[in-house]
Amino acid sequence: MQDLETDFSLPPESAAAIAGNLAHESGNFLMLQEINGGCYGYSQWCGARKQAFRRFAQAHGGQQTYAANYGYLSYELKTRYASMLDRLRSTRDVHVAARTFMKEFLRPAPKTANLPRRIRFAERFLSKDFLGAACYSHAETDAEGVHRPAPCPTLKAAAAGKG
Repeated sequence: MQDLETDFSLPPESAAAIAGNLAHESGNFLMLQEINGGCYGYSQWCGARKQAFRRFAQAHGGQQTYAANYGYLSYELKTRYASMLDRLRSTRDVHVAARTFMKEFLRPAPKTANLPRRIRFAERFLSKDFLGAACYSHAETDAEGVHRPAPCPTLKAAAAGKG
């Protein structure tokens, strides 16, 4: 969030909205490979965007690094998504910012969009609550087969004083 605020002159609400969306996409930054899919990275880049990300990542430490993921996000925000970024600079509403980033930058399938969860991540991040915001567990799905957040085992143990 701090990098987004500094590098793009974003208000905290918009930086939190971007981070919340990326947390939703990546299982709180722990799962870079899409479950049952071919997308990859913090933004779950697919198709031509994934291939461009992979080329970028080769020169920036590899596709699992912060440098590659944040670097490619930055590149896209500065180029193809500059007008959206301008709108995010002018909003102080985390809900509006989260919806804008989801719809214009990420463009998820309606079935997996889950805007309320993205907003919950953003609100937690805005309040500086980063500890175990959520993780995905391959074993935890709802009746429709949708993956639901589960506590991160290592963070859960650390919070209980066990790690």
